[in-house]
Amino acid sequence: MRPQQAEPAPNITPKMVDWILYNLKVLRDQIEDIEPRTSTSVIVFSRQNTRNPVSGVEKVAIKRAAASAVLDAVQRGIRTLHPEQRKVYRMRYRAGMSYKQISRRLYISEETVGRRLAEIRAIVAQYLQQVPQTDLKEFARFFGS
Repeated sequence: MRPQQAEPAPNITPKMVDWILYNLKVLRDQIEDIEPRTSTSVIVFSRQNTRNPVSGVEKVAIKRAAASAVLDAVQRGIRTLHPEQRKVYRMRYRAGMSYKQISRRLYISEETVGRRLAEIRAIVAQYLQQVPQTDLKEFARFFGS
């Protein structure tokens, strides 16, 4: 029997950060909806008859904790944004505005909008790098990002 190789942790790419920022509210809601699908009596039975000592309830708790750790890191990153960056964040990721719409609303160039969005992604990525690799792996596996 071959030993299982650990999955590599996902790279924190701008695309991944973008995906999380666009879907932050939905992801948060999905985490809250995660519930175990087994009863306690089944868990005790399954623990005695399997090689894997982790129960269904424990698996759910692990998924919730990992996903929460990732989303909490993102929230910490968002809270550290400069007010000008925060405006761009809200317009782009919450309101779904285009670069052109944001530039017109804030009286800045589209290039400046792009720079601010790159800064936002970089700041959030820094906070994501502080999340344990195991939590990032579990998050990626659960949400398929």
